[in-house]
Amino acid sequence: MIRALNRLFLDHPREVGESYLHHAAAASRFGLKLARLSACAFTHAVMPGVHKTTVSNEIKRMADDLGYRAQVARECRMKDAGAFDPGL
Repeated sequence: MIRALNRLFLDHPREVGESYLHHAAAASRFGLKLARLSACAFTHAVMPGVHKTTVSNEIKRMADDLGYRAQVARECRMKDAGAFDPGL
């Protein structure tokens, strides 16, 4: 039971070098940003002259940030599995 709770709440934040609360804050920021971008996209659908590049530019920035975070998590999992070689 404890292992399942750790897996659900703690393993992933540790993989990216964060505490549970820090990870919750980061994920919440991404969620709020996506909600704002959703509103921009709907506004653009009705009025094509506004938010012409707002959504696409921000999604690209978010993808870069998430890509970095995914790389950190991947390296952590490799290290934990004993398959990490910093010389590679």
